[in-house]
Amino acid sequence: MAIRYRKEYKTWQVYWTNPITGKRESKSFASEAEAKKENSLVLHRLKYEQESFRRNEAPEQSVKTFEQVYVTYLREKQFSKKDLARHLTHMRPILKKIGVKPMTELDKEDYEAVKKDLLANTDLTAATVHKKLSLLRTIVYYAVERGLCEPVKFPRLPSPQYKSFVPPSPDEVAAIYQAASPHIQRVVVIGAYCGVRIGECELLSLTWDDIDFERKILRVHGSKKNPNAPWREVPIRESLMPLFSKWHKDDISTGNSYLIHFAGKSVTSIKNAWRATLKRAGITRHIRPYDLRHAFGTELVAAGVDVGTVAKLMGHSSPTMLLTHYQYVMDKQKRSAVEALPDTTSMCRSNVPQKKEVTKNSVTP
Repeated sequence: MAIRYRKEYKTWQVYWTNPITGKRESKSFASEAEAKKENSLVLHRLKYEQESFRRNEAPEQSVKTFEQVYVTYLREKQFSKKDLARHLTHMRPILKKIGVKPMTELDKEDYEAVKKDLLANTDLTAATVHKKLSLLRTIVYYAVERGLCEPVKFPRLPSPQYKSFVPPSPDEVAAIYQAASPHIQRVVVIGAYCGVRIGECELLSLTWDDIDFERKILRVHGSKKNPNAPWREVPIRESLMPLFSKWHKDDISTGNSYLIHFAGKSVTSIKNAWRATLKRAGITRHIRPYDLRHAFGTELVAAGVDVGTVAKLMGHSSPTMLLTHYQYVMDKQKRSAVEALPDTTSMCRSNVPQKKEVTKNSVTP
């Protein structure tokens, strides 16, 4: 067991392995002191009162509706306020459909009906439907693990069919940087040249403690998309080090610990500032802040960097995401690779039938 600080949620989490079930369990707290107190209690129970980890089966046997199971799940996970609101938004149409039904009575046909309704909603993208059903599947598996319902074969999730976005070109990145205010300039540099995810999960949570000036490394605390990599190191290119040093010097004088800040405070959203920047830059097409990260990946792939290295730099658990979203770049790369092979002119000349010269004495059969 151990204690860890979950930077993305700003909570302290105590986690341990239940000696009865062998499963990982956890509890989150707002302060380190509360977490340490719980940690001591759990250690005591693990050593002297292991039976206390045995679940009280009686209440669990009572029939619960899907909504009641979902509420129990949310209480146990203790999501941040923002993540809770996002979770509830995704689950709202599902709760409306099957919320009042007993968990023990739900079967594959019920989940298929939910899937059909979501797919029929033209206001939802394929990616959104995929996300909602993925969350539903998580709740179902949660209920099965706790004996609240029998195992069920969950319907196959539809393809997310993520929308493709054209990343900003080097010229567009330069134009955005020139038109940006100081804190958005930092977003542009770190997004386009370090490949950091634009948002609170990574970029907006970076502090100067995450910069190793000696090794010229940016340490990025991994997002929830890749739990197997709690952090990754991204080299900062040599030409950008003076700029990072200047930012650091400016922030030390003003006491700012976050890399991205505005008016002396950390930033949680850059939507308005980003729109204003694009307008000043004269860019009318739709470019998201997140597309800076795609520009990073695109330029690396186009330069011939192997997808495994690019995936690690971007924090992907595998190259699959790159193979899906950067195929248009890889096709050009494949063509360049093939054209780089030794010249084939002599081979073609020796194997292609030569045309016979027609003379006056030639007779056409």
